[in-house]
Amino acid sequence: MAFFTRVAAEYGGIARIRFGRNNYSYLVSDPEHIRQLLIENRAAYIKNTRYKLLARVLGKGLLLSEGTDWNRQRKIAKPLFKLEALHAQVNRGRADVAHFIDDLEQRAEPNRFFDIEPEFSRLSQLLAGSWIMGDLFRARAEAIEQIYLTATKVWPAAPRSALAGYKPPPVRAVLELKKAFSDFDKHIYDIIGEYRSNTSVDCGMIPALVNGHKEFTGEELSDKALRDQLVTMFIAAHETSGTGMCWIHYFLSKYPDVRARVREEVTNAFGEEQPRAEKLSLLDYTDRVVQEAFRIYSPIHSLSRVAVEDNRIGGYFIPKGATVIVSLFATHRLTKYWKNPEAFDPERFTAEECAKRPPFAYIPFAAGHRNCLGGTMAMLQAKMTVAQLVQRVNIDLMPGHPIELMPSTTMRMRHGMQVSLEPLRRSAEASKSNALMLAAG
Repeated sequence: MAFFTRVAAEYGGIARIRFGRNNYSYLVSDPEHIRQLLIENRAAYIKNTRYKLLARVLGKGLLLSEGTDWNRQRKIAKPLFKLEALHAQVNRGRADVAHFIDDLEQRAEPNRFFDIEPEFSRLSQLLAGSWIMGDLFRARAEAIEQIYLTATKVWPAAPRSALAGYKPPPVRAVLELKKAFSDFDKHIYDIIGEYRSNTSVDCGMIPALVNGHKEFTGEELSDKALRDQLVTMFIAAHETSGTGMCWIHYFLSKYPDVRARVREEVTNAFGEEQPRAEKLSLLDYTDRVVQEAFRIYSPIHSLSRVAVEDNRIGGYFIPKGATVIVSLFATHRLTKYWKNPEAFDPERFTAEECAKRPPFAYIPFAAGHRNCLGGTMAMLQAKMTVAQLVQRVNIDLMPGHPIELMPSTTMRMRHGMQVSLEPLRRSAEASKSNALMLAAG
């Protein structure tokens, strides 16, 4: 990440980088060049063919498919992401967030610290799985959580240098990863089997995906194709959400004045009532806080494409077969568009400030025709979760805990996020008790 940021700052909007003797890639960081890559020249590129390990997990789902397959899958899935449907799903998830906070409060003790990263991952898995697969997922949520925890422990570690990324992972880790995802697949196929035998049960998106495929093609959707869609959506939805919640609360802990302002906004909008998705637009400052957290540490930290034909970007020749990298991390730090880019400043996202920047200067959910279909859902769910948390607890980073970037499938924290928790209701009750004692004394 530091290397790409340095290259973008020193060499401009497009730079050729040599990895090894005859291996070249191109870093595109200027917003106009990104627009040319992802919009104007999009027919000249496909997804990076180096995503082989990810492809073994996801299969030919929406994220990694190409051409007519991708176009069909996108059209079938798009109605599921209409705003009204997203609002309904976020509202259904409020109870899950409330139960999550209940569990956190039980663990709250003075000077007790715990890693909240796996907790946010657990919550995001439940929210994503229930949205995509309904009650069929809920019945298996704990088992899938443990499988996924195992997988993340043995997933190839993020390299600390660009060249280290070419080193193959240990054989033992690969075998454990295969076992974890074999177990994961068994649960997904069991879910599909239960849907096939009982379509009246709550199955989330499954009926719409199956029926949409048949309407679009006239053919039945195979179990393998359905599995690929479900796994792709599940992993894409929960990985980014869980990671994003860590970074948002890292900044809320680091800047208590920001957290206080978020809490004041939530209180003014909802009082002690649970927020509703339809009224999350009232949380303008909270929205800016989430956007700024995603600017500095976008869960999707980079993307890449491979040229299938010769083309030009910014007047520079890009040969067929070349890999072109977009580092969101670097683009979100270009001083031309972001003054003092490492500083956390939600005021960057007022309407006036946003109007001063070109559209592709800020792309937390990628951009172009292959942008993240769930970007709106991610923002809604982030705001809902933040709103419910600030109503009830303070989450504070352990003093001295190291925060080191680990750009894996998402931008994670290499050492997790050790925090303490302060329930606000308990604190308020203690304050009231102290006031009564003082009055009596």
